[in-house]
Amino acid sequence: MASTTELLSRSVAGMNALATVFLLIGFAKIKAGDRAGHGKAMGAAVVTSALFLALYLASKVHLWVALHKTNILYRPEVGLTWDKLLYYVILFPHILLAIAVTPFVLRAVWLAKQGRLEEHKRLTRWVFPVWLYVSVTGVIVWAFMEFSGSLAAAAQAAK
Repeated sequence: MASTTELLSRSVAGMNALATVFLLIGFAKIKAGDRAGHGKAMGAAVVTSALFLALYLASKVHLWVALHKTNILYRPEVGLTWDKLLYYVILFPHILLAIAVTPFVLRAVWLAKQGRLEEHKRLTRWVFPVWLYVSVTGVIVWAFMEFSGSLAAAAQAAK
């Protein structure tokens, strides 16, 4: 049976994957001229991303309380390998962009709700690809941790 650490990690990745799906649906809807469908899909992406954040914070609290760690390291038993380098090359921009894009996503939602669609459109030309990148790379980061055994090893060490 999966540990709490693994379940939380998988839930976080699932929310990222679901946000990606909603983002792509929203993009397709607006390209097709369906503003109402676009609004619903993007609203779902925002809600899913908020759920992601709640689960992510819960996973951090769990790590601290149950494992006395702030993070789980990727393959700590080995030195620098090509996959470890690739992991960090993906992880660092993912973290920085996730932090940076969040207020702009909120601003884009606010502009749309205010009917300031030209400003919304100008902002989302770069916010959308960054948000999409963050969502996709969130799943990739999880996959590195899951399939390397790093999550299972951290959970096992806590027993």
